[in-house]
Amino acid sequence: MAWLVLGYLCSHPDAKDTVDGVGRWWLSAKGIEADAETVRAALDYLVERRWLISTAGYLGYRLYGLNQERKIVLQQFLHSQSIIH
Repeated sequence: MAWLVLGYLCSHPDAKDTVDGVGRWWLSAKGIEADAETVRAALDYLVERRWLISTAGYLGYRLYGLNQERKIVLQQFLHSQSIIH
């Protein structure tokens, strides 16, 4: 799940969304179904590793987005792994 999120963010580096939004718009749109807890666990994993940042959003929801300081490193890594072209 974490790889899928990173792949999405590599193509959409300015995207930010909630757990539900990530599941619905980032993953379901690609045909991947995951429950909110699985999505949350993947997002939290990526935050812990500094690939993502998490900020307080509207009504206390957390917004997740790419850590812009690591954008180039992410793109280089995913390209080197042939995950994106």
